[in-house]
Amino acid sequence: MAGWGKLCRPPNAARPPVRTLPSSTAASGLRQPRHPGGRPPTRPTARSLHRVLIGLAVFALMAAGVVPARAATAITTLHVFLAVGQSNMSGRGLPIDGATDVEDPRIFQFGAKTRTFRAASVPLDMHDAPSGLSPATTMAREYLKTQPADVGVLIIPAAHGDTGFTSAPGTLTWSVGAASAPDYDLPTLAVKQTLSGLAAAKAAGYAVELKGILWHQGESNSSTSTSAYSAKLDQLIAFFRDRLSAPKLPFVLGRMSPEGIAATPGRANVDASHYQTPGRVAYTGFAPSLACALNSGDTTHFSRVGIEYLGRAYLAAYRQAAANTQASAVATPALTVPNCAGRAIAMDPTRFLDTRIWPGRVAAGGSVSFRVAGVRGVPTSVSAVVINLTATSPTSHGVITAYASGTAKPGTSNLNYVAGQTVSNLATVPVGTDGRLTLTNSSSGSVHLIVSVSAYFHAGTPSSPGTFSAVAPARLLDTRKSSGAVSGGSSVSFMAGGKSGIPTNASAVVLNLTATETKSYGFLTAYAAGSSKPSSSTLNYSAGQTVSNLVVVPLGTDGKVTVSNTSSGSAQVIADVEGYYLSGKPVQAGAFGALAPTRFLDTRLSSGAVPAGGSVTFHVRGVKGIPTTVAAVVVNVTATAGKSYGLLTAFASGSSTPKVSSLFYLPGQIVADLAVVPVGPDGNIKIANTSSGSVQIIADVAGYFRG
Repeated sequence: MAGWGKLCRPPNAARPPVRTLPSSTAASGLRQPRHPGGRPPTRPTARSLHRVLIGLAVFALMAAGVVPARAATAITTLHVFLAVGQSNMSGRGLPIDGATDVEDPRIFQFGAKTRTFRAASVPLDMHDAPSGLSPATTMAREYLKTQPADVGVLIIPAAHGDTGFTSAPGTLTWSVGAASAPDYDLPTLAVKQTLSGLAAAKAAGYAVELKGILWHQGESNSSTSTSAYSAKLDQLIAFFRDRLSAPKLPFVLGRMSPEGIAATPGRANVDASHYQTPGRVAYTGFAPSLACALNSGDTTHFSRVGIEYLGRAYLAAYRQAAANTQASAVATPALTVPNCAGRAIAMDPTRFLDTRIWPGRVAAGGSVSFRVAGVRGVPTSVSAVVINLTATSPTSHGVITAYASGTAKPGTSNLNYVAGQTVSNLATVPVGTDGRLTLTNSSSGSVHLIVSVSAYFHAGTPSSPGTFSAVAPARLLDTRKSSGAVSGGSSVSFMAGGKSGIPTNASAVVLNLTATETKSYGFLTAYAAGSSKPSSSTLNYSAGQTVSNLVVVPLGTDGKVTVSNTSSGSAQVIADVEGYYLSGKPVQAGAFGALAPTRFLDTRLSSGAVPAGGSVTFHVRGVKGIPTTVAAVVVNVTATAGKSYGLLTAFASGSSTPKVSSLFYLPGQIVADLAVVPVGPDGNIKIANTSSGSVQIIADVAGYFRG
């Protein structure tokens, strides 16, 4: 079976089945315009003629309104990855639901139980019972973002839960040559499955290239010494490369959960072996895992967030493995015990409520409650969530208040709107003991509400620097009842440290800032008292408007916050606190570091207006006070000079555009909204413009969460 490293489809091979890409729908909360794409053939070959005919057929269907306006792209080449190990590779990320779990038409599998070449399923067809997400699927999705449209991925899913390097009779084992019967010899079974999968894909007409092996295992070898495990692992790597005739085949090792390593004696030995493998064996790489991202009540199996983080880490480690031509010694990092309380986990924005679908309009004075804990990737043990709250189609002006289910409605607001307006705002909301949030509509008319979650905070008493604690929403400032309207060019300061459950040594507070009774257009800027006023805006408003925006503000040394009014007219200012961050330098994953609002993007000064359906990307990792180990940023996004109504969506560069919105704007309107945005593998943030017209975009970063 020599030469499997790259197999070419012969001219007389059967034509591959045409797999087309899904329609490119722009992410939005309210509408999803489609955009044409695809590539014309470059030479008049039989294949290009075939594509032309397909294109003509698709064009005819497009004209009839049957299919989306996007040309079909045939997959002609498959890059093959063998996924081996035990349960986390087999798939334990829960739950299975939501848009992130749909099948990708560019990913195929040659299953472990059903040995046929077919579309990859979610869950993958591993040896054991299907249960959840595998990092191999996420890695494949991320990998394909860097490949031409005619390239797909073939996964060979050969992992099996609760397996390790053993030699007991009748026991599944990864030990080379140690099985008591062929049915238990996992290395040989994986090689046979791989060769059969390659042959099946080639017979189907694809060119195939064996690209790498993804390994996640070690929990079952907790009693093994580092040296003994390393010897078994190195033998396995050599076995795979020899039997697959690929001596330089990249082999990528994923890290076990940090909690499991710390809690289980012996796992640190295996972790050391994994970490040191790139220093022992050429063409290997190590993929780190995320702390505090486990299935509820589990110290071994990653949740959806943990699995997807690991999948992205596999891609980076795969590149490391391909470049690791000569192994060199690597020191093992010190093991730390994760304390998850108050640590944030950013996630791709996920919709949790849309009253247009269920349960219908929220009546005047009415409320709606919905579950967030324990569903759609959010664990059961959470203290608060970050939500984007949108009101649409209101029949009157009003206010929306978000709070923990089962508690009394606070006298604060999260979102203000007028009749017929669509408006959104970010909010950090405590979760009730029943795992639910409640939204109340203080209005004389009904309204539809849409909610997406972009981050959550682990429950418990926070103690580490940069960790978060939610408080019952409380009003810290209302100039209508104190100092009076803040005149144009003036500012107002108020005490936050030591008030409403906020400790005096908090590093920053989370505030919902509202401007009302405004006499002119202008903007507010919130910052630490005693520091220089940043050249950025927190909240933009027009004359006579009531508008809110969430803000994360560092506290001054006196515990105060200052709000400046940049306007030719006065405005009343209201500030409601939602939580705080502990002081100190953030060192753990998920801990928050506050920054003075810093401008990272202003298309008016750089690329120019972002066109309809376009996007803009900017770099955040390792610049302007943000560390290289960053998982997400807190960014205030502003839209201005919009030529049409539309939506902006901020998300991690390299990810698919989420079908949610970060900010809604109207023609000519200046409007801002805060967002918590994961950082892409390239260190970038992307903002997409879902509109029929162009818009200028400004982005000011107010802080970061460590990765």
